[in-house]
Amino acid sequence: MPYRDGESVTASEALLTIAEIAIATIGFAGIVSALRPTSSHVSDAMHRLRLRLMIEGSASVMVYAFMPFVLTGVFPEQQTWAIGSGILAFTSPIHVGSIYKRQRRLFGSALIRETLLFDTSVIVMAIGVEAVLILNCLGVLFEPRFSGYLLGVLLPLGVAVAMFVRAIFASDAQGLDRNQIGE
Repeated sequence: MPYRDGESVTASEALLTIAEIAIATIGFAGIVSALRPTSSHVSDAMHRLRLRLMIEGSASVMVYAFMPFVLTGVFPEQQTWAIGSGILAFTSPIHVGSIYKRQRRLFGSALIRETLLFDTSVIVMAIGVEAVLILNCLGVLFEPRFSGYLLGVLLPLGVAVAMFVRAIFASDAQGLDRNQIGE
């Protein structure tokens, strides 16, 4: 049902919708994985990494989407957003760092410029989101709000969806094996 003027989506509705999107992304990862033939080529290894990142990102989004429901049972709503933002601010850099470390270890210089550009833009956005989460946690510039927490949840969801699109179109893999192009 569409919302009328003056009505807004509640935090719980937004978080449940995000959790549904994360679940759908995991489901699509399973379908893509089942339909794609396997091989030992670099592009197949990149595909497997994308699927793993898609599942990890979506699973973390589900945890972050449901965490406020648990925290609300223990803390008042304003503290829920501050504590949730603190948890996100602490765990997000660890998660993002492990993803990039694993990607660099597996592929190193085999990544093309598009991947490096995407990685750089995600890191820049992650730094901005990290600052918002820390400010939301500490309540320095404003009272902790749902919007700061929501921003922290949407970043890994965006990365998971990007991995989904890349898994389907294989836009940044070295595509053709050197044997296929005759080098």
